[in-house]
Amino acid sequence: MGNKEAIHKIHEHIDENFTLHLERVREFLRQKSISATGEGIRETAQIVKDFIAEIGGETQYCGEEGFPIVFGKVNAGSQKTLIIYGMYDVQPVDEHKWTSPPFGAEIKNLPNLGPCVIARGAVNSKGALAGLFNALRSIVKLDRLPLNIIFAIEGEEEIGSPHFESFIREHRDELKGVGAVDFDFYEESKKEVALHLGLKGIVYFDLTCRGGKKGGPTESLHSSVSAWISSPVWRLIHALGTLVDTTERITIQGFYDNVALPGKTDMELLKKLEETFDEKAFLKEMKALCFKYRVKGVELLKKGLYQPIINIDGIHAGYYGKGTKTVLPRSATAKLDIRFGPNMEPEEVIEKFKKHLIQKGYEDIEVTVRDNYTWSKTDFNEEIVQNFIASYREFSRNPEIWPMATWAAPYFVFSRILRIPVVSGGLGHGGRQHNPDEYMTVEGLRDFEKFVVTFLYKLSE
Repeated sequence: MGNKEAIHKIHEHIDENFTLHLERVREFLRQKSISATGEGIRETAQIVKDFIAEIGGETQYCGEEGFPIVFGKVNAGSQKTLIIYGMYDVQPVDEHKWTSPPFGAEIKNLPNLGPCVIARGAVNSKGALAGLFNALRSIVKLDRLPLNIIFAIEGEEEIGSPHFESFIREHRDELKGVGAVDFDFYEESKKEVALHLGLKGIVYFDLTCRGGKKGGPTESLHSSVSAWISSPVWRLIHALGTLVDTTERITIQGFYDNVALPGKTDMELLKKLEETFDEKAFLKEMKALCFKYRVKGVELLKKGLYQPIINIDGIHAGYYGKGTKTVLPRSATAKLDIRFGPNMEPEEVIEKFKKHLIQKGYEDIEVTVRDNYTWSKTDFNEEIVQNFIASYREFSRNPEIWPMATWAAPYFVFSRILRIPVVSGGLGHGGRQHNPDEYMTVEGLRDFEKFVVTFLYKLSE
């Protein structure tokens, strides 16, 4: 069969068997795989291993024994090899906030979206992972895989991928290919699609301020004592207040020294992106009423995509129960993440952050680095990028090309260690990642599977 004929027949097969495909995805979503607690991780890794075996692949576990990286290979006898990255772990859940069981994978009609699967991991990213293997099984049922595939599927992405970089370095001689891809649902609710060519890096901190020599009680006391004894909570808040000004611009000395501005190609992409960038729709998707910056167009895009940011993820201290309880807490904690783009590195961010606290007199605040990884960048002209764009256009989608994205993932292992291009995307829509009632659309899954098939054949040409 020629590629066009093969694609057409496999798309028909997906349609004919879609009820079964949907049930396989729902079954996978029902399997818990919470990396923060380890619940269900080993069981889910075995399912992924079985998925690869079903399409004729060889697999092994790598990385941490309790959170294995599923390393698989399928030799299709092709001159081209593609590396597929994925994750099978998910975030924890607050079950009482969900309208249906988070691991029930129930189907509900959502306004303006139609039938949707409600489940933790539906869109981030187990739904797409299961859909990927539906597509691959469909290919091998009717044809042979159009190229060789190497799988690197991890179970620690939601806790910072602590063993993924060492796995890549250890196996770098085996990890050779024309590029890497992370398939996922990338459609917005109105069918727009995007392609991101770069990701920011991230450092995640825990800060703890305790009573002691710098003031504050050594154990929690009645709040009346605050007439005499200072509060660790206020001290932590004042320390946090030194990190940014009222516009949230970072005030750490020298923090912007190595920030890279967009180059010529990136500026061309930004100007093209400006033509279709709907600021009002963008705000609506983010559930916000206004931007933090008083600029528009390309300048707004430049600030959002290239400037580093410090975000406070949470603050905890003292009493949080019902009613009143007057206490002077003995400690206060905060969780922060710092995101940064090209030319900055985690080591630099950590060093400048710690030095800043010391210079401001907050050397007593304990700083714990929870996880970190650096940025990634892929060139627009790479073959894999152009094939991804062409695959979108086969489905009458003209993708927005974003030179950078504000979120983080460990793509740097491909672009900066293996030195191969990496892309992510696909058709299909989902939402509420990390939140209650996470969902994926049923029809989006069908489109996603067909997109995977189309892309693999296009890349093989």
